[in-house]
Amino acid sequence: MNGLTPIRTVRLVGAMIAIIGMIFVLVSRVLTAVLAIATDAIHLALARYSNFTGRIASRNFAEDKQLLAMVKDVNALLPTAETALTILLVIGILILLVAVVCIAFPKQAVHVLVALRLLKWDMVEPMEGLLDDAEPVVATPLSKRTKITIAGCSAGIVLLVVLLAVFSGFSERQQVANVESALKDMQDWAAGYVDAQKAYFARNNDIGGPKSLQLPDTAQTDYFKYKVTGSRFVAENKVQLGSCAAGNKWTVSSSTKGFFTKELVLYRSLPKDTACASLTPEFKNIGRHKKNATPEKP
Repeated sequence: MNGLTPIRTVRLVGAMIAIIGMIFVLVSRVLTAVLAIATDAIHLALARYSNFTGRIASRNFAEDKQLLAMVKDVNALLPTAETALTILLVIGILILLVAVVCIAFPKQAVHVLVALRLLKWDMVEPMEGLLDDAEPVVATPLSKRTKITIAGCSAGIVLLVVLLAVFSGFSERQQVANVESALKDMQDWAAGYVDAQKAYFARNNDIGGPKSLQLPDTAQTDYFKYKVTGSRFVAENKVQLGSCAAGNKWTVSSSTKGFFTKELVLYRSLPKDTACASLTPEFKNIGRHKKNATPEKP
């Protein structure tokens, strides 16, 4: 490392600064991915407690009440976390810009670094074109501490790359888990509609609309949007779920049959796309019991 010229020294310092900037950027990207997973989990939890069965659980069970309160608290912190990650990314980009300036304009950068006392001059042979002949200097060779710093930064980069590879695999598994959770949540919404319709029919011998069933007429989560009308429940996926394209619909339709004695009839329909239908093989059994108090058509 001895005999480094000013230009080489500044470019080496610029490379070190670039490594630090990349660490900031990579950390911000990793934390952004973690935040995205956390955001999906929070939204799914809020959606879970906004449906029929979730509202009942949050009103009657202490654990669900506590969990819902925690989810709301974390949800309130998400904007602050997003702002902090944006600041971290901006800092990383600014550090990278400083590194680019050091590497692209080493003659000017060397004077700045000396002025900031990050480097100092040693009297040796003059370097033509860099300084006046009256100041024959080059930058001081890197100290042992600086070499250790460079080695530490390099080890940090290697470690970060390994962590990113591990996190990538975890992210894929988490995405699959989120899809499975979203499908379960959708089926819970459908089950809530079936149970509410059965309960209303038992009391009024008729089919109820969303207001009578105490259900929202429209709602949506990150994965599904829901619609409840006077005789129908519809769940439509907003995003692709594995090989299931967006825009497919799961429905539960309600009707009555009979004149003197009415019966409630429920039709459960899977999407025509077999890739979507295969995701929820139990959908057609939602709300069914071995012994139905209210007869229904398969």
